[in-house]
Amino acid sequence: MDASIEDLHKEIARLKEEVALLKEPANLGIYKLLLESLPDTIMQVDAQHRIVLIHLPNCPVEQMNALKGLDVFAVTPRSVHAKLKDALEKIFSTGESLVYESEGYITNSYRYYINHVSAIKNERGETDFAYFVCREITVQKVAHMQAVESEQKLTALFEGSSQIISLFDKESRFIWYNKAAYEKSFFLFGKHIVVGERVDQFLKEEFGVVFNKNFQKVLQGEIITYNREYVYEGKPYFLEIMLQPVYQNKELIGVSLIGKNNTERMEYESRLEKANKELIQQNEQLNQYSYIISHNLRAPIVTLLGLISIFNQVKNDPDEADAIVAHITKSANHLDTVIKDLNHVLTVNDKKTVMTDVQLDAEFDIVRFLLKKEIELSAAVIIYDFSGYPVIHSIKSYVHNILYNLLSNSLKYKKINTPPYITVSSYKHPSGMVCIEFSDQGIGVDLEKFSDKLFGFYKRFHTHVEGKGLGLHLIKKQIDFLEGRIEVESVVGQGTTFKVLLPEEKL
Repeated sequence: MDASIEDLHKEIARLKEEVALLKEPANLGIYKLLLESLPDTIMQVDAQHRIVLIHLPNCPVEQMNALKGLDVFAVTPRSVHAKLKDALEKIFSTGESLVYESEGYITNSYRYYINHVSAIKNERGETDFAYFVCREITVQKVAHMQAVESEQKLTALFEGSSQIISLFDKESRFIWYNKAAYEKSFFLFGKHIVVGERVDQFLKEEFGVVFNKNFQKVLQGEIITYNREYVYEGKPYFLEIMLQPVYQNKELIGVSLIGKNNTERMEYESRLEKANKELIQQNEQLNQYSYIISHNLRAPIVTLLGLISIFNQVKNDPDEADAIVAHITKSANHLDTVIKDLNHVLTVNDKKTVMTDVQLDAEFDIVRFLLKKEIELSAAVIIYDFSGYPVIHSIKSYVHNILYNLLSNSLKYKKINTPPYITVSSYKHPSGMVCIEFSDQGIGVDLEKFSDKLFGFYKRFHTHVEGKGLGLHLIKKQIDFLEGRIEVESVVGQGTTFKVLLPEEKL
């Protein structure tokens, strides 16, 4: 019985050996397939630095077998020898595993590797072999170096930028800021900014309200740009601020701020705007020049021609001739004054330099003299009183033109078969301005129908009277230039009142 059991045990042992032998080729095949699919270099090196086992990716078996037994330093690039030697010494002396990087030219290209080295020990705990697994990381290494380089360049760019650049979290706390932001923060806020602090702690209350409102819009995905004016060293400092969302993996994680010094641009735009205004002003002055010539010069010229014609008729009568010559001299002197005034206005850009004291009484006398024929033909009654404000500091040719046109209109737009009754006065208006008031009892204007067109270019409202509709348009332009205004009251069939309000200029 005992012999039978012993024989059975022997048979079982034999069968196990046969099964193991049957499995070995299968296992070897599996290991071989696994090894061939690995992208890593695998080496087993003994204490004498000889290669015991080696696997090279995409390398024929024959070539790998030929490397077995060779010194590992004979088959590896010189550039890796120093680190390889240190690794082998550490493994065989301490038995500790280690990881290190190596690099160098391999098969005509520069490559990077991560090396994992571990010890294979015997039953006594002694290290018999060093086991290397080397994986190429060239692509990852190059990408990392490029990322680091890009980050360094970007950091250098931001730090070297003259623009203010800051990053905030979603609670508007400073995460990062560049050198310009830190340096300018002291004069902008009176203290230096600090990482971790909320930005509104550095802003004036009114500025903080605007910033927080815009910040919330940016958190909703908007990009906000606005301007802020500060005072730096007693001068205006204009800052253009742009707030925009910062995303990471499509998630909004914060807000960036870029502040650009716009002082020079704002000053340039201000100068440009001033130059444009001056050009527009000069252009309007030139437009008015032709009209003024047709009125301010034409009237004395017509008067001169009429006086010369009369002089030719009465030249044999000494008394009459002397009177006509006196009138001719007066007209010629006025004509000379008008020409000088016009040249002065057109050649000087600054309004203040062409302003002078204008005696309203004297200027209105000249206007009545120039319109003498029209006054006599219409049998007009003109009552004027400038005692309320006899002298106005203004542009003489403009005041003359305003007086001339308003009186001329009152004479033109009289009632049929009714002599015009006109009153003119000057006084201090409740607004603090000087008022020159013209009132007549003429045919009037329907202000409900024409009020928005009354001072329009080439606008006429009565076709039975000769004219081009330029007078009111141009005196309105001149009054605007003088920074005044004109008010109109009119009732159809009853008359019209014009009030010219001009600033009380002080010398």
